[in-house]
Amino acid sequence: MNGVSQKIRNYLTGYLGALKIPRIVISTSGGIDSSTLVVAALEAGCDVAVSSFTLDDRESEDFKSARKLADHFKLDFKPVYLPTDSEQICDEVIRYMGRYKVRRKADVECVYPVAIQMPLLAKGSHYVSGLWADGHFCLSKKGMIHYRSTKDLYQTFRHEYFFKKPHHQRAVFKAMAKDYSITYHEPFWSIELYKIMSDLSWDEANKPRQKEVLRAAFPELNPLQIKNHTNLQLGDSGIADTVGKAMLAKYAPQGKSSISAYNAVVRRGLVEA
Repeated sequence: MNGVSQKIRNYLTGYLGALKIPRIVISTSGGIDSSTLVVAALEAGCDVAVSSFTLDDRESEDFKSARKLADHFKLDFKPVYLPTDSEQICDEVIRYMGRYKVRRKADVECVYPVAIQMPLLAKGSHYVSGLWADGHFCLSKKGMIHYRSTKDLYQTFRHEYFFKKPHHQRAVFKAMAKDYSITYHEPFWSIELYKIMSDLSWDEANKPRQKEVLRAAFPELNPLQIKNHTNLQLGDSGIADTVGKAMLAKYAPQGKSSISAYNAVVRRGLVEA
């Protein structure tokens, strides 16, 4: 384990240990980000439960990986089955579009599973998310095209991500957690972690494996052969497609994209503009 990886491990373990709470729920897709939080939490002495979501008509690979993670460490697994009934989807989307001012396509579709998951947690729960780790590694399409070639560009991407780019989902998840009397934690949204990785190039952070410095920090996860990054609403999860089609059929049946439906909801006054 190199020096950067050791610092990452120390930071995540210290963050979770400092919470000094008896039990945490880690929301995970079975990906490397949230999986490292499971190991860090166990090392910190936390009582950990693992939660993951999937549409109620299938089990996604993410969901299966999360269950495998829980089984590997002999942890309580809390499955969340997301409704695929069109009316239920539309009612829920309208609710959080209105209450939390969610408008962008990616935000609408990413919020759906969390909006279903949070109310199922007990009041007073501590909910830990692996979100925002991607900002440290520059794995978006735009990032890979424009920012990976030099260290300066890579670090520019990271700076813009954490200091300049708006992240409405953060505000939504925090407000949602507050509404359900849940304490929301996001260890990867961290100035300390930002500084730990501030002298790396893209290759140093991501080779030979994607997110290498994070993977190297937690070798206990190697036997699980954790897959590379996929956005939570995409891939075989089907979340974006299912939510988008339900909204499009009800609110913009002639539209070509779910964006038409989300815009129509606002235009028709179903939520405040």
